[in-house]
Amino acid sequence: MDTLHIGSETGTQAAPPLPSRSADARLPNLRHLRALLHVGRLKSVNQAGQFMNLSQPAVTQAIARLERGLGVELFQRHPTGMYASRAGELLLRHVEEMFAVLEIGLAAISRPGREPLPADILLKATQLDALVALTRASTPEGASETLGITPVALNRNLHRLEERLHVTLVLRDGRQLRLSQAGLTLARAAKLAQRELEMAMEEIDEAAGHMRGRLAVGALPLARTYVVPRALITLGQRHASARMQLVEGSYETLLAALRDGDIDILVGTLRQPAPTPDVTEVPLFQDRLCVVGRAGHPLAGKKDLKLLDLLRFPWIAPRMGSPARREFDQIFSEPGHQPPQLFEVASHIAVRAILRESDTLALISRRQIRYEEGDGQLVVLSETLARKDRTIGYTVRSRWSPTRLQQSFLDALDAAQKEGPASVGP
Repeated sequence: MDTLHIGSETGTQAAPPLPSRSADARLPNLRHLRALLHVGRLKSVNQAGQFMNLSQPAVTQAIARLERGLGVELFQRHPTGMYASRAGELLLRHVEEMFAVLEIGLAAISRPGREPLPADILLKATQLDALVALTRASTPEGASETLGITPVALNRNLHRLEERLHVTLVLRDGRQLRLSQAGLTLARAAKLAQRELEMAMEEIDEAAGHMRGRLAVGALPLARTYVVPRALITLGQRHASARMQLVEGSYETLLAALRDGDIDILVGTLRQPAPTPDVTEVPLFQDRLCVVGRAGHPLAGKKDLKLLDLLRFPWIAPRMGSPARREFDQIFSEPGHQPPQLFEVASHIAVRAILRESDTLALISRRQIRYEEGDGQLVVLSETLARKDRTIGYTVRSRWSPTRLQQSFLDALDAAQKEGPASVGP
């Protein structure tokens, strides 16, 4: 059996870095955010100050700086206490989650049996910003330029963070810096903290009647051929000011982006169970792979095709490691039952071209050839070769709570998948 490898638009060996949604994000002073939480809980500046060992003016100033920086009133001042405004309630919820993810990150890199101090005591926003910038840039110079500081200042912030935590976060080789596993873990927590604050501002905007948030969706091959684009079109029609980003890549690349907060939702074939405990899978519909070929293929119109009939022709194999590839390998696992020629193709554009221009066959979802089948270019030859259905759905972070914009996308996604392949036709 001859095999020809054809890569994808996004690459199959080393995926390119995903567009950063938070490259310009900065964390505010963490002590100010902790003061916000205590004032929200205690409804008193005095009591919050006593709890934090801060003076009343210091707490008042912290709240005032946050309000100025965010451009909203966070508390309404009454003789009986400080009461969160609607914007304040939204911010409080996200700040609480922000500290939770930071403290999960700290616990993950702490020595066994050692209880880490609260995040606002151990961490400084400028140090976390430096850590995140290093993950997003290829060089220390690039990271420091992003932050508007010198490489010396960047290195100093990272050193101080390591000294504070008693953990090696950065591996240094001359002028080269790269993050250790502990550094990557804490950087992920910092990215999620940044995303929580972004979502807070998006929700504050939504409450004021402005749907200007940002949505980043990762889509695997089946999802990006119809259901995700259809859902994004619907979302754009409902919310013209929303910023939408469709990100392609391998499952592994998109999963990492989801866990980092670089994308909000990953749509495609579910792994069942979810590969890590920090993500949750939600099923949308069942899908079965079918045998597809060009219109006018020698097998077109023939009934009850057997495997031996299909072995007379070259085949396109799905990307190695994917659920579709596992199904493909099971079908052709018996000795002597391998295709005479195999193309390993990860690009849907290339798959369509090869199918249209030859008698090659492919095992793909009918939904992926929705338009080509409707235009009479490709046909389904058999729907019985695959042995079981696969579940298509979306994956999100386990602690994630959607904004109104994100929920609107999920509603549009559900509506799009219900249209399904049944509506295919000229």
